[in-house]
Amino acid sequence: MSISFIHTADLHIGKKFNLNFDVGDSIRRRIDLWDTFDKIIELCIRNEIDFLFVAGDLTDGKYCTIEDIERLASKFKEAINTKVVVTTGSNDPYSVNSYYKYIDWPDNVYLVDTTDSVKKMVFEEEGLCVYSIGLDIKGVQEERKTISSIRTDDDMVNVFLAHGDIEGNDPPDLRIDVESIRDKFDYIALGHYHQYREYSERMIYPGSPEPLDFKEQGQHGVVYGKIDKENFEKVFLPTAKSRFILKELYLQPEYEHQKILDIIKFIGDYISVSKDYYKVILNGTVNMEMDMDKIKAEASTYFQHIEFVDNFTYDIDYDLLLEEYKGNLIGDFIKLIKEEDENINSQRALMLGLDVMLKEKVGIDDY
Repeated sequence: MSISFIHTADLHIGKKFNLNFDVGDSIRRRIDLWDTFDKIIELCIRNEIDFLFVAGDLTDGKYCTIEDIERLASKFKEAINTKVVVTTGSNDPYSVNSYYKYIDWPDNVYLVDTTDSVKKMVFEEEGLCVYSIGLDIKGVQEERKTISSIRTDDDMVNVFLAHGDIEGNDPPDLRIDVESIRDKFDYIALGHYHQYREYSERMIYPGSPEPLDFKEQGQHGVVYGKIDKENFEKVFLPTAKSRFILKELYLQPEYEHQKILDIIKFIGDYISVSKDYYKVILNGTVNMEMDMDKIKAEASTYFQHIEFVDNFTYDIDYDLLLEEYKGNLIGDFIKLIKEEDENINSQRALMLGLDVMLKEKVGIDDY
């Protein structure tokens, strides 16, 4: 009989989201994480999933509270017919200060509480063995090297569950030598990378089920699979409530206020702009009379969240300006800027200087 499972990781329950988010957005993002977690539990209940594998960073340990952990335990208990196997990661290490140690987990939750040796969990009824080693905060864990000596049970479905780096890019304490165990396991359930990565059909990072920032674009979700000793099948199930979307726009000097505003407004559909997070890179060239701050402020009212990267230049007629302000301080300032190598920063220095000297808002980015 096939064993059904959902594989997730990197939920980061409790994360603060302070960078680039105001208080309202930060609160909304934390709620989004809980909503996505609830969705995963609902998937387990509705589809009568046998196992939920959580490959580390279930919580953001620095900010997660004991109340958060109790809430997690309560939700896991709702999926009473699903066995939940949780290992620890770099952001929720199983250390002396871990709240994981101080609550009573429901009977269907199996927490990997060993960081100095591989823990083997045998589920006789389903014919499944799960092997895992948690993360601590003590630095390099030489014990992680012991995974190469794991002996699996040929009569059981064998799953390896771990949080870490298999590419050798991260510090040694996070590295996992999967090449030494690749052929021993029927499925290798990994966590740490926040984008979906499939190294083989049976060795997968599911990515974060809810994206955390603009480095985590694209679809986010969980792996749903069925496995026995002969057969394996899986699908990727999207779970994310919101997406992080990066857009690049190219502006032209002839574009007027309304055209630029419309280009920004219509980069996403109505549903997307009301729930997703946008970052817009503004490239190209705009008329020096254009009030870009005003345009961005207007455009922001159409989005739940939007931020801008100003990579555009101004179409500046230096000769016209020099003629207009010839023989005064403003003219001298324009001449000084013109003699420099023209780039975005020198242009904005010019626009800022003109703004100050002319006491007019010229529409520049904070510089």
